[in-house]
Amino acid sequence: MVDAKIISEQLRRIGCDYAVWGRSEINELGNILMDDEQITQAVNGYYDGGFALVCVTNYRVLIVDKKPLTLTVEDLRYDMIAEVDFSSRVFSSVLHIYTPMRTLIFTSWSSVKLRKSMNYIQQRVMELRNNEFLAAQFAMAQGAARAKDKRKMPKSPARQSVPEMVATPMTGERPVAEFDDYKAPQRVVNPYTKVPLLSRRRKYPSFY
Repeated sequence: MVDAKIISEQLRRIGCDYAVWGRSEINELGNILMDDEQITQAVNGYYDGGFALVCVTNYRVLIVDKKPLTLTVEDLRYDMIAEVDFSSRVFSSVLHIYTPMRTLIFTSWSSVKLRKSMNYIQQRVMELRNNEFLAAQFAMAQGAARAKDKRKMPKSPARQSVPEMVATPMTGERPVAEFDDYKAPQRVVNPYTKVPLLSRRRKYPSFY
């Protein structure tokens, strides 16, 4: 639980310490934020559930909707966000946050603060994606270097077994090599005629 004074200081630093509208949502942030979590942007507006507060921190995007006897908190991590769109109108601005599970549409009258929130969300998403991309590229480069080193290493020639010279009962003196692994070559058999292919010859001259 974060102290209310710390939250007020962070909101006052970014110019979002609301006194009337959104005060109940700000009071609820103390029960939601983590100890080392910093608020970077906050803006009032409304979404499909009604009036709410968007709180952008260094870890996530929070949608806090506090009404009498009801509380709704939506937690959007930056690694879950697929795309962020922003559109500005005459009196309001709309922020679209796309995730694999749903699409959040948030409308606010403060176009400047909502755009700053969008810029920070995009920056955090790109930082996470670039880090993952660089890590994947580094792992691939390491794997390619190891494979290249293995190809450069000279291969040791395979050892060939030398037949032992054993004495036979007939000579007793002159050893003779025993080739146990030797097998007579097998002739290829035609599967259709069941005879060796080399035994088939042409009956007629070659110009027929």
